[in-house]
Amino acid sequence: MPQDNHNYPVEQCPLTLWRYPKQDVRSSLQAWDSADILLAETALPILTQSNASTLVVNDQFGAISLHLQSVTSVPISFYSDSKIAHLAYQQNLQLNSDNSAKTDLTINPLGSSLNDLNKITAEQIYLIKIPKNLDFLEAILDKIHQVAADDAQVIAAAKATEINNKVIKLFNRYFKQVDVSLAVKKSRTISASGKQPSPYSSYSYWKTWQLDNGLTIYNAPNVFSRSSLDMGAAFFLPHLPAKPQDFQPTQTHVFDLACGNGVLSAYIANSFQQNNCAGELVIHLFDESYMAIESAVKTLEANDLSKVKIKTYWNDCLADVEQKADWIVCNPPFHQQKTITDHIAMQMFNQSKVCLAEGGKLSIVGNAHLGYGKRLNEIFAASQLVAQDKRFVVLTAND
Repeated sequence: MPQDNHNYPVEQCPLTLWRYPKQDVRSSLQAWDSADILLAETALPILTQSNASTLVVNDQFGAISLHLQSVTSVPISFYSDSKIAHLAYQQNLQLNSDNSAKTDLTINPLGSSLNDLNKITAEQIYLIKIPKNLDFLEAILDKIHQVAADDAQVIAAAKATEINNKVIKLFNRYFKQVDVSLAVKKSRTISASGKQPSPYSSYSYWKTWQLDNGLTIYNAPNVFSRSSLDMGAAFFLPHLPAKPQDFQPTQTHVFDLACGNGVLSAYIANSFQQNNCAGELVIHLFDESYMAIESAVKTLEANDLSKVKIKTYWNDCLADVEQKADWIVCNPPFHQQKTITDHIAMQMFNQSKVCLAEGGKLSIVGNAHLGYGKRLNEIFAASQLVAQDKRFVVLTAND
């Protein structure tokens, strides 16, 4: 049965909103939560009264921006690290702009350059959908503190259970006046103003740690497993392409899909060089997080992996990729934001099949309970179990 959860439940904003990629009409997932609505409705009277230029930060599927654009003429832009957020906004903007009877949107398109945290500029009001990753939240607050005027206002929102003492402490570190609202439909807002003159913080944009083989891995604030090697990747490393027979005699194209901090690519590139493998290695880095791409590039370059060529793709998985891969390596995510889902992994597997060169292989690591082996067998001609323990499996697939 079709779900009635794509119609935005705010009477003055008759919007139709979808996650990206657009899911089946029977899907129970929706493109907003109560914190998105609360943030927009809390900000609306302030924006209307002041007509202040506004930056929306971490708007996951465009709900906050489109809510405000549909009821006010205030200039609104946004920052997001996520390519999916940009694509979702563009999808939902187009969907609602086509129906002028529903809403008269003030269209302020998102530029692709707005993924870069350093491009956050001075605005009068900042609206933040609080991320679960506190390092990312501090990176946002630190940047706003650097560029904002002294009288700038910050309004942030999240589910009430996610606004804890650590979150409030971060806001107090950067702002003098911090107020937390009462809960509304299980969400709260934080209002902050008055910049602290010199915040005390041990925050650093980059965190590093080392693998046993001496490689230094660089991690920007919004990168998965920023402080240490995650267990899935650790289990995967010994089963990555590393020996001369794993590479083509002339040129080998390796796709690191959902590359994160680049630990898989760095391990492969280092093995390629240490084992004096023939030909040329080209590493293609794919991630929907701009900070992940940035981290992976820094990891490869900082470890002097000079024989390797690097190409980057801030992208929705392998969408619209024409290059063919000899190997695709992947540690697939099974969350989108805070929602557990397998649709991203399935998208990766299906697109990998299209992108593999003749004789190419997909290698993945995943939690054993996710049943990826069965799903790969439905897509590829053959799949093999390479390694398994109580928690993880390593699988390869090919046609």
